[in-house]
Amino acid sequence: MLTTIKNRLDKLSSVDFTNALKDIKRGIERETLRVSPNGKISQVEHPEVLGATLTHPYITTDYSEALMELITPPSNNIDTTYTQLFDIHHFVSQHIGDEMLWPMSMPCFIENQDEIPLAYFGESNVGKMKHTYRKGLKNRYGSMMQAIAGIHYNFSLPESFWAALKKEEGEYKGGCIGEFQSEQYMRMVRNIKRYVWVVTYLFGASPAMCRSFLEGKGGAIPFEKLGKGSVYLPHATSLRMSDLGYTNSEQSALNVEYGCLKEYIEKLRIAIRTESLDYKKLGVKENGEYKQLNHNILQIENELYAPVRPKQVAKSGEKPTDALENRGIMYVELRALDVNPFSPVGISKEQMRVIDVFMLFCLLTDQDELSQEQQAESEENQDRIVLNGRADYLELIKDGEAISRNEWLSTIFDEMKEISHWLDAHLGGSDYSDAISSIWACKDDPSKTLSGQLLDTLLNKNTDNGYYALALADEYKQKHAEHSPSIFTPDLLLAEGIDSIKARKEIEANDKVSFDEFLENILLLRFKGSSQISDKKKRAKGYAR
Repeated sequence: MLTTIKNRLDKLSSVDFTNALKDIKRGIERETLRVSPNGKISQVEHPEVLGATLTHPYITTDYSEALMELITPPSNNIDTTYTQLFDIHHFVSQHIGDEMLWPMSMPCFIENQDEIPLAYFGESNVGKMKHTYRKGLKNRYGSMMQAIAGIHYNFSLPESFWAALKKEEGEYKGGCIGEFQSEQYMRMVRNIKRYVWVVTYLFGASPAMCRSFLEGKGGAIPFEKLGKGSVYLPHATSLRMSDLGYTNSEQSALNVEYGCLKEYIEKLRIAIRTESLDYKKLGVKENGEYKQLNHNILQIENELYAPVRPKQVAKSGEKPTDALENRGIMYVELRALDVNPFSPVGISKEQMRVIDVFMLFCLLTDQDELSQEQQAESEENQDRIVLNGRADYLELIKDGEAISRNEWLSTIFDEMKEISHWLDAHLGGSDYSDAISSIWACKDDPSKTLSGQLLDTLLNKNTDNGYYALALADEYKQKHAEHSPSIFTPDLLLAEGIDSIKARKEIEANDKVSFDEFLENILLLRFKGSSQISDKKKRAKGYAR
């Protein structure tokens, strides 16, 4: 396959590609818990100075009021993206008092899931809907798994790239450039599903966690104890990506297909239209209070758990599947990254370059189809990497045959190296080649991975995961304070906060129907309009959330 990829890259050498590759864009969504100085999850409301979570383009919350989501807009410059992310961290850290940002994917000590406050988005119908959706998540899966944090990496190639590629792929008989773009993005998505274990192996960073997270789960997993209250698996990479995290047996039975965009959309629509007997037993409304939005397999599309999603920016009043159907795929969201505990902002520039190369590898590799059997094989490989990824003699499955992890990684790394040289040849410098060189040792030495480094540190210090995380949180709060913002200045973010509060109030003032009627209308329209709100402000500045 190496020769094929090398030959293919040699053909993609025109000035058109040089110009197009300069406009690769990526955006980061970093999740992080606010914690008190003693390492407990915050019980404090989202500070008003940070703006309205419903409408702020860069600072919002995810499941919990304490689980922040810090967002950068799409940028074609990694240095810019990193600076923007640091600027946002600086501003947030300066306005949360003595609280700190948790630097791990797995949460801090939480005695009971009721300590996890659900995110509040104001009194508009859409704000209530977002809050009710989270109630549904709590009632369906419990709050503990919703306190897990990750990094979402949004990646896109410009239309000029797809035009140049379509011209090079002369045998392509499809129609417009948009159709070609969506087909190629789906190819990328299929191969991310196939190779996501590589990302988990390299950048999984949650081999240990606080024992409180188990809360009666994990009895069949042979955890070992560490310190006073931590548990770990000796060769795990990412407990966040294990069955201890976000699981849904009904979703597993959906068999979401990735053969083409049409199939993917149809499976999602079936899931948001199909009743679940289990969720029906929960009830939707009790004593005047909503327990979930509905009793379907998915309340809304975002409930689908997947390590990767094809995405399109939705317009006002347009649901995600309609946006995809109407305008095709605009970007791909990689959701498999753990928070990097060795970075003050949860991800490094080096990681971004490796992920860029990985995404292009998934686009350019020969493999295209992903049958149900191949998808099951890929999920088995991911499970092996998640729980036992750093074992010396780990074997994976490739086309029905056993293959050693190291042997397969060697082939993949060689191909990624070729892509990094190709990128540097077009863009100048050696940033991408250097990034791939930096992970080269991980191929044969699992201790060099993020999970290996973290677990070695914990074992050498004989310290709890939580104690180490709290020390890092304190260290990073100082680094955030010392940072000098240069793009997202404090004045700019203060103004954004004020504007977001005004926007939220306008939405609340413009509501003309009761919440009951609002939900009923959404259900009748098969959830059309579920994003009708803050999208104008949030989406105008970046990728859809």
